[in-house]
Amino acid sequence: MSSHTFSPDPAVKIAFLEDDPVFAADICRELEARHYTVTHFATGQACLSHLVNHDHDVCLFDWHLPDMAGTEVMARLKNINRMPPVIFMTGNDAENDVTQVLMAGADDYIIKPPMVAVLHARIQALLRRIKPRDPAVQTEEIGRLGIDYRNKVILLNGAPVALTGTEAILAFDLFMQRGRVVTRQHLYGLLGIEDVAIDTRRLDVHISHLRRKLALNAANGWKLTSIYQRGYRLEFLEGTSK
Repeated sequence: MSSHTFSPDPAVKIAFLEDDPVFAADICRELEARHYTVTHFATGQACLSHLVNHDHDVCLFDWHLPDMAGTEVMARLKNINRMPPVIFMTGNDAENDVTQVLMAGADDYIIKPPMVAVLHARIQALLRRIKPRDPAVQTEEIGRLGIDYRNKVILLNGAPVALTGTEAILAFDLFMQRGRVVTRQHLYGLLGIEDVAIDTRRLDVHISHLRRKLALNAANGWKLTSIYQRGYRLEFLEGTSK
């Protein structure tokens, strides 16, 4: 393991897994110039051993490594609940390859070699998405929506939105976990769905209603995405503070 550090902003720590020493040195230098703290690993095992005992805010993982694939490192960390958010950097841009890394649990991917400004933007966007909501915050104004967590009311353009009880339960859960993938199993539990084989469409219908009633669309800065076989992710795309 080789360590590269730059300390003006120690809060953002990146674990960088890459076996090409020249490429790794270039990326480390560019990220450090943007005030990240970067720890570089040349093998999957070195990265895995370190992350078991040390916290990082973001991981940048190469896919193909001498000892194990980046996806395997990610899977092992996930099994012990030690997996930080992961951006995959890969030379594979085929749809099946991209789908594979996302299905394995990656939060984002970028094609190698990346434009450093784009990589920086992707890291910042990921950090914004995963930032937990402050439980002390009782109300939020996000774009055209006002969210009152205490009174369970959502306003669109200042007017209360008429939601059913079930829709409200789903909406507030998605807002509280925005930026994260909320699994179908979790949402099924909120709806009291026990036999998924019989009741396959109820969740999707409620999600469709929320998209329409709350105007969760790109024109209003929102993205409510269905993650294939996993769940849903709600994201606010405009601005940097929400």
